[in-house]
Amino acid sequence: MPSRTSPSLPAHRDVGRRALIAGAVALAAAPAAAQATWPSQPIRLVVPFPPGGLTDVLGRLVGERLQALGQPVVVDNKPGAATQVGAALVAKAPPDGHTLLVATSTTLGIVPHLYARPLIRVEEFQPVAMLGNVTFFLLARPDFPARDVAGLVAAMRARPGGLSYGSPGAGTAHHLLVELIQARESVRATHVPYQGSAKAIVDLIEGRIDFMFLDASVALPQMASGKVRVLAASGARRHPTAPDVPALTESLPGLDLQAWQSVVAPAGTPPPVVARLNSELNKALAEALTVEQLSKVGVEATPMSVQDFVALLRRDSGRWADLVQRSGAKVE
Repeated sequence: MPSRTSPSLPAHRDVGRRALIAGAVALAAAPAAAQATWPSQPIRLVVPFPPGGLTDVLGRLVGERLQALGQPVVVDNKPGAATQVGAALVAKAPPDGHTLLVATSTTLGIVPHLYARPLIRVEEFQPVAMLGNVTFFLLARPDFPARDVAGLVAAMRARPGGLSYGSPGAGTAHHLLVELIQARESVRATHVPYQGSAKAIVDLIEGRIDFMFLDASVALPQMASGKVRVLAASGARRHPTAPDVPALTESLPGLDLQAWQSVVAPAGTPPPVVARLNSELNKALAEALTVEQLSKVGVEATPMSVQDFVALLRRDSGRWADLVQRSGAKVE
């Protein structure tokens, strides 16, 4: 009786079928392979601010933690254009997990709505991990006559455009928060943007500018030394390291702008690499020592899954767009 086995395929068709199967297996194994071989070279962690400010401090803390992955981590400061110079560099890097960005709420929340022609798009980045929420302090030069937010508003109202305020760069949350105060209170001061906080704090102490918001990491040492006048802390509640400093919302209810810091990668980075980075950073954020280190520089550690971080970005996008619109700020 004839055999009931399937007829044999021509040789070239059989070879083609084996190639397709092998290709499918290779594609299925690609994520696992990416996870197994990554990192295969030093990791470049881009900080879009100059050395010395909060984002740089966080970048170095992240870099130290990621050394545990078995490769050196090189922190590369690339300031400019409200974080866009460094961010654009990362967006164009190969999506292999070897180039990362310390991304602020300015980068992912404000810039897309503030700039008429932004250099970056949020879609060019893969969210990796939230680091934490950030507190700013509103500081004035040491001989400034106002001692609180109400006094500052009154001084701006008395001299429209006559007072000056600094920021770490046009389009940063520090800049936007003053713009919001001005829009809400119908007052005006002159903006003096810097590239980072280091030169700005010197000019504030020496009286070349009148006031500004500064990250807690830069502000707290100056506050302790008495070299600046402290008017308020950003956010909805007082900061635990400076409980005597009133929250901004105590004088201006509703102005609870909350900046944050995070880590992102180029879009297209393999999901297993993203998951491993997220896990490593979340473990660090859950450790008491890391929580203490971050608290000292005004950051509330906020570990999140990748999915929760993506959801936060979606929620915040509308909020930042609304804040930018309300402020009337626009950068060409």
